[in-house]
Amino acid sequence: MGARPRQRTLVITVVALLGVGWGSVAAHVLGVSPFAERGDIGAESVCASLGDPAEAARALERVLPDSPEYSFDDAVSGGSVAQGDSDYTADCFVSGNGKILLSARTELVPVGSPGGTPEDWASEALDGSRPEEEETFAAGSKGVASADRAAVLVPCAGPGNVPGGSYSLSVVVDGKGASGETGSRVRRGLTDLAVGAARFSHEKAGCGLPSELPS
Repeated sequence: MGARPRQRTLVITVVALLGVGWGSVAAHVLGVSPFAERGDIGAESVCASLGDPAEAARALERVLPDSPEYSFDDAVSGGSVAQGDSDYTADCFVSGNGKILLSARTELVPVGSPGGTPEDWASEALDGSRPEEEETFAAGSKGVASADRAAVLVPCAGPGNVPGGSYSLSVVVDGKGASGETGSRVRRGLTDLAVGAARFSHEKAGCGLPSELPS
């Protein structure tokens, strides 16, 4: 004899609730929200200063957390080092969920000044991350990454081009506001963004020295 209608309704309800419960547990284990919405990260929307739009969009997909929408604020200023200017900067801010999720800062820095060695630069660029989290990668004069940051130091101008001596481009991508997640996927996304931003600014700033960036 089959279950009564009221009993069948109760059984279906319990099973449905269990399904939702297990879905929530699985989502928690996987680090995603079962009800999260993700806005589009289109190549046409990303900051120009991040370099190739399609590559930047793919890297941002790996780094950014789910958000109903993302906004991009991009600013590039300063002249060309070929014209003797040393005030080049580029800034990209990516926002979502009511906060800044990621920033990418590029600026010209003098080479050989006190505290200006690649090692000193790397320590400051990674902002006090734990040594066991840090790793280097082949890009520019030095490429370094931690769990939530990636940075590249790129040769730009030799002596005699810009007052003050030799200059390099310092690129720092800070993903501390992104998701708090770590791992090779996020780290790869951060390093790809840093290299892309370095490649863009090396050309935009009119640098005369080889970038030493990967092709």
